[in-house]
Amino acid sequence: MIQVQEVFKAFDTQTSIESFTVLNTGHINDTYLIETKEGVKFVLQRINSNVFSEAALMIQNKVLVSLHLQKKMQQYSKDKLHQHVLSFVKTQQGAFFYVDHNNHYWNLSFFIKGSITYEKTPNTAIAYQAGKATSEFLALTADFPLESIKTILPDFHSIDNRYRQFLTALNAASPTRLKTAELLIDFVQKEQENMRVLDEAITMNKLPLRLTHNDTKISNILFNASDIAICLIDTDTVMPGVLHYDYADAIRTICNTADEDESDLLKVQFHLDYFKSYTLGFSENIKENCTLEEVKLLPISLQVLPFIMGLRFLTDYLNEDVYYKTNYPAHNLDRAANQFTLVKEIQQNFSEIKTYITQVFSF
Repeated sequence: MIQVQEVFKAFDTQTSIESFTVLNTGHINDTYLIETKEGVKFVLQRINSNVFSEAALMIQNKVLVSLHLQKKMQQYSKDKLHQHVLSFVKTQQGAFFYVDHNNHYWNLSFFIKGSITYEKTPNTAIAYQAGKATSEFLALTADFPLESIKTILPDFHSIDNRYRQFLTALNAASPTRLKTAELLIDFVQKEQENMRVLDEAITMNKLPLRLTHNDTKISNILFNASDIAICLIDTDTVMPGVLHYDYADAIRTICNTADEDESDLLKVQFHLDYFKSYTLGFSENIKENCTLEEVKLLPISLQVLPFIMGLRFLTDYLNEDVYYKTNYPAHNLDRAANQFTLVKEIQQNFSEIKTYITQVFSF
């Protein structure tokens, strides 16, 4: 409690803390909901320096994107703007981050009043709204100067990069973990070549680079009490990328019928109705600005993103769980199996997926 209080005081909020609650939704950083005596709420975040070695640059990226979005949303009065878009608070010294005595970096943002999040998609209406919010982010940042963003996690969604990391972990893994992960390792070796299509298209300059969020899971989309999507949060990984990253990563969580760490793989299915609703919503803000090549690669991206996520979970399991927070020894193994099962489900429904995307994005 003392540390959180001291860190909060470092920010220029002109309020005083009354209480705080730990928010446990993230895999990486430590996040707290701050209640103040004046009734204003804030979200305080401590950056995981093991993941984000350049935390100051990462926070700078988030702030630049936030300021850009604020300029685009001038329809809201200045004193209400922070209730519609992610807005960060400066420290008493005028910076957007605070460094504590342990060299941990912290940032503070306004809590968006009345906002709620979902860990799982409850219905098609939410899926549709999530699609609109994701493509709205891409549309509003279409003119963002990419050269001002620092790439803090190079090749974040690159199969080549993630596969190299996997091979390194594989060579150093303990015999016990190699044995328990044997079936998943075999799946990776069998499928990895087929998952390189986005990497190849980017290398050949077939896809335009955009500012992408890169972590568009359903829990990173805020909704109001009427279940209208407000905005995307958790912009730690905003970087240049391709729209497939944001489209498919959202579907990865929105259309999975089970929790991300569900170990009963029979519960992991691909929800086609949620996929269709999300895709329809996504198309509304982005369809007119998509190239033919981008549309052609939307279907396969649905396989690539959960494969990458499963590969990352499996790599961390082989590395003795140094990256993601875990609650039990096989947690990352269960997460990886879950994602690879989702890949198989998408493959089984691929013909219908491809047909629907072609219909919605027809030129």
